[in-house]
Amino acid sequence: MNYIRLSFSVCIVILKEMPYDSPEAKRQMLSECRAYYRGNPRVIATIDEFRRAYCSVDAIYWYTKPCFLHDVINRALRTEDILAQYTFRYFIVDMCTCLEEAAATTKTRYITPFRVYRGAILSREEVEQLSVDMLVATKGFFSSSKHLNIAQEFIGIDSITGMSPSRSHKDKQQFVLLEISVDWTQSPDMIVADVSSQSAVPDEHEMIFNLGATFVITDINYDDEHHVWHIQMISSSEVAQLNRDYNEYIRKRLTEIKPALLFGNILADMSGDHIGALTYFHRLLRTVPVDDEDRPNLYFHLARTYRYTGKYQQAITYYQAALLLQRCRLPQLSFDYGRTLTGLAVVYSEISNSVRAVTLHTRAMSIFRNVLPEDHIEIAHVSHRLAYACLQKKQYERALLLVSSSLSFFQRKMPTNHPGQAQALHTMGLIHRALGHPEQAIDCLKQALRIRESSQAADDPAVAYKCFELSLVYAEQEGERRVAFEYAQRAFTIGQKRLHPNHIILKQIAQHFEHLSRQLNA
Repeated sequence: MNYIRLSFSVCIVILKEMPYDSPEAKRQMLSECRAYYRGNPRVIATIDEFRRAYCSVDAIYWYTKPCFLHDVINRALRTEDILAQYTFRYFIVDMCTCLEEAAATTKTRYITPFRVYRGAILSREEVEQLSVDMLVATKGFFSSSKHLNIAQEFIGIDSITGMSPSRSHKDKQQFVLLEISVDWTQSPDMIVADVSSQSAVPDEHEMIFNLGATFVITDINYDDEHHVWHIQMISSSEVAQLNRDYNEYIRKRLTEIKPALLFGNILADMSGDHIGALTYFHRLLRTVPVDDEDRPNLYFHLARTYRYTGKYQQAITYYQAALLLQRCRLPQLSFDYGRTLTGLAVVYSEISNSVRAVTLHTRAMSIFRNVLPEDHIEIAHVSHRLAYACLQKKQYERALLLVSSSLSFFQRKMPTNHPGQAQALHTMGLIHRALGHPEQAIDCLKQALRIRESSQAADDPAVAYKCFELSLVYAEQEGERRVAFEYAQRAFTIGQKRLHPNHIILKQIAQHFEHLSRQLNA
């Protein structure tokens, strides 16, 4: 659940700093809408009306208006596709801003706890996955009503008899009434707005929760007489502090990196959508002049993303292009130059040229120590990367000292479950494995896996890497072959879905998985 909440929250912070209301942003969004509704002249006419008449302050009106916008926006948000959030930024940021403003007014009117209702049609499997005390998070703007009968009508429950169209709790389609209690004292950060006065359909008495709202299920009950599920939930602030910490971290990063570049980073790092990130950065590259000051940074981020996809030659080419431009502007671009050096070093580590990697990391560290404070995040990153290169050179003690320093920084200075902490723990696990400390290796790798699972999608490539390394350690332990196989199987399943077929790590995972399969079937 944290992954969903954070991806929404972080992206909105960045998108608000970008020219989200530019003519280009509007054009991109409406082009996407026209493409989706091609061949439907009635909807195309409404899209044209939106183009002519829309103003930022009318976001809630247009969202509640029975037209294309509600469906297309929530379809994009439900996919958890960060690139889709970028495509529809023109409207999404306006909607968030309007909801925040309306929520402030709502708080003054609804001082005591109150209840809202939402009707939903879910599959039987979806209902069976729900349980009391489960934390659930919304994937879009979450509409509800102050009146139960509106929620009932929304899903076709008879207003007189209260009967749903279903006839059994075993039907494929289940009719659900969500009863949500909102208590500001328990969830002060919850953004929910009474939009009746701004709605295109005021009789629905609609209240809308902002992106990524979280709730805790308190009761689940099936009404055998009316064939309706009643699920009670309360608003939750369980991830609010984590959300605040990450937003503060992102705002700090925005003082060091331009929003458009940081958004691409989040696309690659948080969502693991490396192909989407490449598309985004190439699109951005086409819009900047040849002599634009951001061009070397764009090359850097393209190189970094190509490395994630396992396309190392393209990564080296773009890193070298960035270095060439940055070298011409030293010492002004010393920080950028050092960051590109260490990025190139990581590529050499991954293609097993550890000597070259150590040399480049060491040069980068020397530059950073001259231009950055000692507790800067880039020094922690280089310490971790240099540790990995030293591990490859079998300099285990030096590697352990470096990665311990990096881990300490992320634990002290960064938000809980920061990816840098997971990376440092992962490398520490590899070092302990090399030193013949299997228990410490497993402990570090499991901690790294838990962090990745809590802050990223379950099928993120980083999860596969952790599972792969855990499988390797367990495979070396007596009587742990079954556990090793299960981790390898999970790594292979994710890798097949999320990694390029020629990715070097996917090939290693596949080879290991096949080896364990043969052993178990022997």
